[in-house]
Amino acid sequence: MKKPDPIFTRGSFLLGIGLMIFLSLAPVITEEPWEDFAKAALSRVEEKPHVRGQDSDWFFPVRELKHLGTGKYWEQEWAEVASNQADPVPSLLEFRDLLKEKGIALILVPVPPKASLYPEKLDEEFAPGDPVSTTPFWRGLQEKGLDVLDLFSSFSELRKEGDAPLLYCRQDSHYSPFAIQKVAALIVGKAPDLVGKGDGSLRLGAEEELSIVGDQVVGSEWEGKVAGETLRLQAVLEDGERGVEPNPESPFLLLGDSHTLVFQQGKEGGMHTKGAGLLDHLSLGFGEPFDLVGVRGSGMVQARKQLFYRAAQNPGYWDSKKLVVWVFSERELTQSIDRLISIPLER
Repeated sequence: MKKPDPIFTRGSFLLGIGLMIFLSLAPVITEEPWEDFAKAALSRVEEKPHVRGQDSDWFFPVRELKHLGTGKYWEQEWAEVASNQADPVPSLLEFRDLLKEKGIALILVPVPPKASLYPEKLDEEFAPGDPVSTTPFWRGLQEKGLDVLDLFSSFSELRKEGDAPLLYCRQDSHYSPFAIQKVAALIVGKAPDLVGKGDGSLRLGAEEELSIVGDQVVGSEWEGKVAGETLRLQAVLEDGERGVEPNPESPFLLLGDSHTLVFQQGKEGGMHTKGAGLLDHLSLGFGEPFDLVGVRGSGMVQARKQLFYRAAQNPGYWDSKKLVVWVFSERELTQSIDRLISIPLER
């Protein structure tokens, strides 16, 4: 048998050693934590509206998990990532521009999914900071001239305070009374020139406890099988009475989805109590009662439609307005099925 060429053998050996060194030094391609969390969120999606987290006291809306499963949705084609196949940004800019023409300021307040702030309650393998940060998307909107309150960033900072109360209800799809007060303070800080001294009719009540059964449990397979949760809150009093009565003639308008109604509309309306909602605390912060257009459906589309009907029925409605605070669930950006049509302010 012919012996191998020594040069060829030595070359093969050196090539093999070189390949081994290259592979050992090459970076290992792994997924980012947010990508793993997006997959985990999608894996929990079920054919029902609510999901119980691994922390059995926590419940999550399925639509929020679908939204979180899209990851960096703003870097993808909206036709593929959005349920209505539409880019929502033009609608946001349109509303800003319509208000600007009337000299009215707009503050956009998108409410992030609670699993994005409490990922460990959904899946114990994850920790705060693992879900994708939406701050780059909000920063892009700010560069387009939208005044956006980035609650994901603000809430993330609050979560770092170990002894801070919960920012979301464990059993409910909404933010907590504690978070509502923080959000109101952040909004007030964005419009200091519009803050008045008030006439003394509004004041903050004493801290109290409230026991609720959240909207993620009511009507579900868990209703009656899990105990409710207890929240701490402070209601706003108007002339000594609990809760602020919305004023249609106010220069300030709170617009949006059920985040504008929770803890404000009252137990009879399915919103647990009255006097501790965002309208109440904004009214206290700005020194006078806000106007309110709040809906149970889409805060992006249905709320604006209701606002149009309100203005159409009240000639001169916009004459006194100076500020609109627009609140809606962030999940609407990818999960809304409403057609994004152009909606005027008035007839």
